[in-house]
Amino acid sequence: MAWLRRLLIALMVPCLASVADGQRPLGERRGEAPRRAQMERQFQRNLWQIAQHQIGLTDEQMTRLQQTSRRFDERRRALAVEERTLRATLRQELSSEAQSDGSAARNADQAVVARALDRVHELQRERVDLQIEEQRAFAAFMSPVQRARYAALQEHVRRRVEALRRDRPDSVPPRRR
Repeated sequence: MAWLRRLLIALMVPCLASVADGQRPLGERRGEAPRRAQMERQFQRNLWQIAQHQIGLTDEQMTRLQQTSRRFDERRRALAVEERTLRATLRQELSSEAQSDGSAARNADQAVVARALDRVHELQRERVDLQIEEQRAFAAFMSPVQRARYAALQEHVRRRVEALRRDRPDSVPPRRR
């Protein structure tokens, strides 16, 4: 099992660094789009190789996993984009009330804050519903043990990406919610 962990780290670290780089502001990434897309494809290939080996999926199962994951990833990304937009709206509204530079502060728009909060909670519910739907789709071609192993692999990768984001010297610390 230790050899598998080393293999996972060796294959993913270069790609995870690129994925973690996605937290930079858009203006800083414009010239990096082709390189980033290539690194993301490499990351995905490495992840699929590891998943197939670690979980014990057949080639047919891998094909179905890739197709299913792609379909759900698109929806997951759309939810994440909307949530980031809403959180930016909330930050903007809340920061308008507490101007630390002494300038005139305006009151936050209560209706905007209420709508944004409600939608953030709806998005969280949609994300859980999406995970349930995805697991049902996986159940059509994966055993429960394979699904559990895949979920553990996804969680491991997510934690590694988060750790890389946190440890980047030029990264902005996460905002408190």
